[in-house]
Amino acid sequence: MNFNALLEYVNTTPLTWLLLTLISYKIGIIIYTKFDKHTLLQPIIISYIIILSAILITDTSYSEYFKSVEIINFFLGPATVSLALPLYNNLEYVKTLFVPILLTLVITVIFSITVAVGLLWILDAEIPTILSMTTKSVTAPIAIITSKQIGAIPSLAIGFVIMTGIFGAIMGTTVFKLIKIKHDTSKGFALGMVSHAIGTARAVEISEKAAAFSALAMGASGIFTAITLPIIINLLS
Repeated sequence: MNFNALLEYVNTTPLTWLLLTLISYKIGIIIYTKFDKHTLLQPIIISYIIILSAILITDTSYSEYFKSVEIINFFLGPATVSLALPLYNNLEYVKTLFVPILLTLVITVIFSITVAVGLLWILDAEIPTILSMTTKSVTAPIAIITSKQIGAIPSLAIGFVIMTGIFGAIMGTTVFKLIKIKHDTSKGFALGMVSHAIGTARAVEISEKAAAFSALAMGASGIFTAITLPIIINLLS
């Protein structure tokens, strides 16, 4: 086998991208730990930089990459379910805040989508781009399914999801300090609501209570968005 054939095989085999994804995240963890868990060096950010660089260098499409790492996407479901443990441990406390949680959920989801759509509309973006932005604050699996239902572009929707998650996780701590948010429940709920899984990963580092409320917000906002968004789009179209 000559060098060109070997290079082509490496580029096309699904195992290459699967291994690169896992290794990239491991490198991200090492760097994050080494630099005292600096906010800008979160593992997810480091791994994205490595993977995106490789994709651009090899001129690989997103669909090719995603197909190669579908097994990881499959395990996102069980991984998300595991977040129910800290939620279960704080279930009684969550029940006492049911009404505030419900109101915050509905208002935040509607406000977030409205601001995103309004901003892109002012910038004269195309309809598919605007629709793709509406799923920016839900987890990747929900964003993919919902974006297809509303006529958005799944790959672009995932891009917005990633950017929103990273930005929220990076800026979250700073915002909490600026407006003097001290309660872990508020921090966790905000991170889960705005930055989905990436924000929840950050909340886990704060405390179990923050992780519980982040998981609750991530799950509830994902369900609420997945159910209501297609209905609203269909009514408006």
